Amino acid sequence: YARSFIKTNMQRINRCRHSRVHQWIKTGPLTINEFKGFLAAIYNMGLNKRPTLQCYWRKGKQEYKWFRKMFPRNRFQLILKFLHVVDNRKVSGRNDPTYDPSAKFKPILDSLNMRSKYLYTPERNLSIDESLVGTRARSVMTQYIPSKSHKFGIKLWMLVESISGYLIHSTVYRGRRFDPVPDGELQSSMVVKSLLNVSCLFDKGYHVFCDSFFSSLSLASELLLNRTFMTGTLRSNRPMPQRIKNPELRPDEYVFMRRQETLVCAYRQNKRKPVRLVSTFCKAGVSPRGKPTAIESYSKNMGGVDRNDMFTAFYNDERKTVKMWKKIMFNLFSKIHDKCVHSL
Repeated sequence: YARSFIKTNMQRINRCRHSRVHQWIKTGPLTINEFKGFLAAIYNMGLNKRPTLQCYWRKGKQEYKWFRKMFPRNRFQLILKFLHVVDNRKVSGRNDPTYDPSAKFKPILDSLNMRSKYLYTPERNLSIDESLVGTRARSVMTQYIPSKSHKFGIKLWMLVESISGYLIHSTVYRGRRFDPVPDGELQSSMVVKSLLNVSCLFDKGYHVFCDSFFSSLSLASELLLNRTFMTGTLRSNRPMPQRIKNPELRPDEYVFMRRQETLVCAYRQNKRKPVRLVSTFCKAGVSPRGKPTAIESYSKNMGGVDRNDMFTAFYNDERKTVKMWKKIMFNLFSKIHDKCVHSL
């Protein structure tokens, strides 16, 4: 897989030899070993972050000789300039009915999803959440999420293993125009069901953890029909029993309600606002610390996407780029490297 990916990108980069940058012609076409060195340099820049690209080749007391031994700085910048995932001649224009704003990085995202099914079988507990690739690029895909550190960026829906943060499947949100929501269905429910369906994880007894954006009683019932369990927090404006929606609780008090396999509970920790939760897996029990076991299980297993983002940040230097799709591509490169580490 790695060789085919490198060969494909090497051919696309070499097509740019007609550029006005004559140095590319003088140094010759890109080789497989050279492209491997380029990817190694990209990962190394995430581990050893410096202000500019030129700093990695600068001589002096803080010089980094490894980069100069790999290839010259100008060669690296030329490869970076000509780097492409798809052939631009085959990409539809913005006014074309078949235009896809994610076309320039979609092949690498599809390859990442395909290999995840082959390399690893996840454990029972999974988590679904959103991840934001920070960028202020002018694109229909750019989202504003004030709760995130970047606030502006491209949103990815991610299904990961809860404990390790291993990425199972991810899709990019292209905006309302390109990813409309069917009538009578919530976007959150559609995302959860599509991620599980495309990953072939239905009817296998998996346990999914979601936050309040995704969770609802109707979604929990639908997943249970497909032998898939769910645990997640609930927003107060979602349909639920009145005793759970407006609970009268003293500090460190809780209340449970159950209908067949679906359990709902409300818990107030200290003097904070009550937390509402639904689960089709957990029992109405209390831990030795006085918290409902469903809430403790949620706190333990919900952070899978955040853990994946943390591992990705180790190899991604978050450097600004003129092309928005390159920003996403380098983020996906880091996820590929993290996936390779998990598969060893």
